[in-house]
Amino acid sequence: MKRTRLALSLLLAACLGGCGLTRNIDSRTCASQCEADPDPDACIAECGTCKGQCVNKTPEGFDGPALLWVGRTVDEPQCPDSAPVIVYRGHESLDDPIVCDPCRCSEPTCALPEGLRTAASARCDGAGIPLRERQDVLNGVCIVPSEALVSDRKALLLGSPRFMPCQPSVEPPPVPLITFSRWYRSGKACAGVTREDACGSPSKTCVPAERMEEFSQCIMHVGEGEATCPEDYPEPVVLYDDVRDERYCTPCECGPPTGGECSLMLLSYRDGACSDLLAAGAAWGKEQGCLAPTPGVRPKSMKAVWRVNEPGRCEPRGGELKGEAIPIGPSAFCCKTRPGRKDD
Repeated sequence: MKRTRLALSLLLAACLGGCGLTRNIDSRTCASQCEADPDPDACIAECGTCKGQCVNKTPEGFDGPALLWVGRTVDEPQCPDSAPVIVYRGHESLDDPIVCDPCRCSEPTCALPEGLRTAASARCDGAGIPLRERQDVLNGVCIVPSEALVSDRKALLLGSPRFMPCQPSVEPPPVPLITFSRWYRSGKACAGVTREDACGSPSKTCVPAERMEEFSQCIMHVGEGEATCPEDYPEPVVLYDDVRDERYCTPCECGPPTGGECSLMLLSYRDGACSDLLAAGAAWGKEQGCLAPTPGVRPKSMKAVWRVNEPGRCEPRGGELKGEAIPIGPSAFCCKTRPGRKDD
């Protein structure tokens, strides 16, 4: 269906003027076009001489000819007066860049351990009663533990602190990217009235002349597959209807925190105000802390404080451009010369 557009459009173009007639005409012959003219002899004399360009008839497998322009989209000219009707529009090269915004990561944090428990013995083995006031202890608040938790015969186990993962995000560009057209280069075909008996030879057709250097006389290939351009139209040109855009940016991710250290100190005191230190134990990395008991002395208060709270940083990943933009709906033209300006 798409390959018949140029032929139908050319037929429409042929019906829009010629021979100074007031009625619509097609591209048959001057005689048939002038039948209803008050002075048919004058009409035939006027349109019987080609005022454009005599070319060989379009070979089998092609539509046209028409005047084709190809160039920068922003430089698109008007159709020439001799061929005022646009019978085809297409595109040659895409101008729709995609820039993936940089990925970034939030700062990691040192997270409090899951729990503080009494050990089964003085050697920090096993686990006993959990500390109900765990959050307060691990926030550096001085608490007075329950008698069920501490004794002078059992150690306290402090879980190891954790690195909380970073959260990925996208860093927006400082200035929005503005594109006026998706296509850097485009093309259009223009047509006018064609006459088959104005060139003095049945093998020739009269078509609008190339009066503007940006346009070239071209024919369009009909059907699928590659076109083999005839000698009269040696320059191949391919234009596309649209593009199937399969480009995308990979999602942002964050690697694990590196280069940091999170460690806690668990402190016990002889008094109830966290002022007379009794014992201390540290927890860091994957090692849980052990606060050994002091025989004969039960801790009256305790707290935990950060020994080192430097979680490091996370390395961002992702934000890479993948896929491609694939032009679709090709139309193959064959032209007498390459259309467009010589400096394009």
